[in-house]
Amino acid sequence: MTLTLNVLDQLHAGDERAAAALVRQSGDGAALIELLELLWNAGVARAPALVGPVLERLSQLSPVTPGLCR
Repeated sequence: MTLTLNVLDQLHAGDERAAAALVRQSGDGAALIELLELLWNAGVARAPALVGPVLERLSQLSPVTPGLCR
């Protein structure tokens, strides 16, 4: 929840770059998924700017299973 609150604080302050930096520094996949769900469903202002960085960071954290990704 801390990541979500920190990112929302940065978005509220109008600092999308700082919010994206928080996303890129996170190693907590569950927190990133929670944040993505909130950004996607809650109609948060400036959310579209963060969906890409969240998805990118999640893809970096995901374990790759041979044969599943083609």
